[in-house]
Amino acid sequence: MKPVRRIFIAFGIAFLIFLVILGPLAFKILTAALSEEIKNHLISVREIKKLQIQNFFYARYGDINVLARNPIVVQSLPRYALAFKNGGLQSPAYRQIDSYFGQLIEHFERQYGYYNILLVDTDGNVVFGVKEDKYVGTNIKTGEYSSFTIGEVFQEAVDHVKMSDLLWSEDAKDFIFLVASPVHDQARKLIGVVIAEMPYSKIDIIISQRDGLGNTGKMYLVGEDRFMRSKSRFYTENTVLKLEVRTKAALDALRGNSDIKIANDFRNVPVISAYTPLDNLRDINWALLVEIDVDEAFNSIRTFKVDLVIIAGILSIITGAYLYLTLKKKHAESTSATLALDRGK
Repeated sequence: MKPVRRIFIAFGIAFLIFLVILGPLAFKILTAALSEEIKNHLISVREIKKLQIQNFFYARYGDINVLARNPIVVQSLPRYALAFKNGGLQSPAYRQIDSYFGQLIEHFERQYGYYNILLVDTDGNVVFGVKEDKYVGTNIKTGEYSSFTIGEVFQEAVDHVKMSDLLWSEDAKDFIFLVASPVHDQARKLIGVVIAEMPYSKIDIIISQRDGLGNTGKMYLVGEDRFMRSKSRFYTENTVLKLEVRTKAALDALRGNSDIKIANDFRNVPVISAYTPLDNLRDINWALLVEIDVDEAFNSIRTFKVDLVIIAGILSIITGAYLYLTLKKKHAESTSATLALDRGK
């Protein structure tokens, strides 16, 4: 056999061995890298959304604090309270006060994006509302609404800023938060409480943005009662406070843990779930979950595996064919040489 042919045959055999060893090794390394990239992306989205949601709540605490110290609120609350006690909501004195202060407080409602702003005196009388809903004119300390969320919020808000969890508002026809703060006069004497009704849509805007999460990616919030605090696009009906989530990821997040793992979601579909509790919120104990279906997340890995197998197969066929043809040619030449030698004899 000529030296050149030996070199080509040796190279072909070495290349086949190289494919057998490198193929699985490359697949293992690149699969791990792709998996890590997917997980890192979900963690990044989780942390960004967590920060946005927490900042949203921090801002609302700050807003209500500022509102409670606003001179318009400080001046109007005792005046509304006195007029209400003396003649009620329809008295001329009350209407006169409202004609001046009402529009100013309504401006704050629009500025802060609230659904409503209520003023409550120290006895629990709701003496003013930008929108005259069912609470206005009632007593939320001793009346029929004292055991409702608004009554509980008022009781705590006489001492410090308080925010409620989500609740349904029949007047707003939507879910809202209640955020409240004590109101003091210039002598630091408590004169009442200001309560703002904040629309759920403010949170929904943050959660509904799921860019970069593919077709099956989703973000959702779960409360400490394990019911969803956000809408799910996988259900036609509203899931807020209606869909219970008892997945391993959600329960682990509500215990205060942050992690990423493969587990079944609330649809019982395998997903990669990056989850975390919302930290440092005084009144809200929620968990945030960012997820994508395993099938979609690892689709690129499966595609890469198929492509790698096809490429390896094609190269193996070409190399094998070359070796076969080379050996066949060598055998034919050897046979011809033998026959020629026999004829020479």
